[in-house]
Amino acid sequence: MTVEARFRLRAVEVSEYLKSLHSLERTHATPGRSFYRATAAITASRASAFIMIYNCIEYGAREALVALRQEILTSGGAFTALRDYWQDEIARAHFRDRLTQGTNHEALMRDVARFAPGVVDWRSDLHRLPFPGNVDNEELLRLITRIESAWRPPKSCLGGSDLVLVRQMRNTLAHGVETFEAVGSQFSTQDIIEKFRRIRTFMVSLIKGLERYRAQRHYQRA
Repeated sequence: MTVEARFRLRAVEVSEYLKSLHSLERTHATPGRSFYRATAAITASRASAFIMIYNCIEYGAREALVALRQEILTSGGAFTALRDYWQDEIARAHFRDRLTQGTNHEALMRDVARFAPGVVDWRSDLHRLPFPGNVDNEELLRLITRIESAWRPPKSCLGGSDLVLVRQMRNTLAHGVETFEAVGSQFSTQDIIEKFRRIRTFMVSLIKGLERYRAQRHYQRA
């Protein structure tokens, strides 16, 4: 199954959750059909949707990058044939631990000598996202520029700008800055559904763009 297909399956799960939540809201609005603390439960469930959406985004971004790295490992050719970004990423994977934890200069020089003229291997970083923080459209667009991809997001998805809000709400909930009920009260379910529709469009297009980049071997120098 392709990365796009796997992402679409995850996206369907989120969509079904949002549809069920919307249906629950309509049921609750009917006199005599509500239940104890229904409003609070529904409101908190809206906030939970942001975590589901974020997890879906991170999954799609990671899987697309893993597929690309695996392609480079098996078919990318020599280290010197890769574009600068991929050379830098591989070098970081080899030397990050030594440089951050401190190392003997002689030992470091021996490692550099063994690495030269470059070993195409991400080591334990194969599944690592290349972002210092969480995923959003700004990080993904910066990555696209750095890998020298020609992909651009469709106009209908507003450049993926909804991902910034999703990241912010996810972090707010994860760190306990606000309660689920407080976050959920700021949005309607329909609003979240529309945001996720745009996000899905952005992510599917991005995954397809990375697939074309991979298939056409644009990770190699011209």
